[in-house]
Amino acid sequence: MTAKLDTKQKVLLGFYTEYQKDIPRMIDINAELLGITQEQFKIAIKKLESEGLISGAGYTVMGPITREIMVTPYGLNYVETKLGIDPTNSGEEKVKKLTGRVTEWGYNELKDFAVKVTAELIKG
Repeated sequence: MTAKLDTKQKVLLGFYTEYQKDIPRMIDINAELLGITQEQFKIAIKKLESEGLISGAGYTVMGPITREIMVTPYGLNYVETKLGIDPTNSGEEKVKKLTGRVTEWGYNELKDFAVKVTAELIKG
């Protein structure tokens, strides 16, 4: 991923980060958390699903339902290749690496979330 993340990449990184937990709560990933509009969030989810990077999204008139979303093997490989993350690392190590990268890019919303996830992973 480039130093400037597009909306679709921000959303994918949000789901990737949550995915690293033993029991991910994908419903916690939302537009506000990622610092984007609800419309941007909805379109990004549709694109990610269309491209095979995530699966399991549902839709209502109010917007996407994220409870059942999972990052696909292709999505995991995409993020880990782009960020230089070793796929054999633990979830904690992966999120720490991601945190470092998004901090370099100045993406504070995801950095704060990734730090929180890292703390949860450490607690076990």
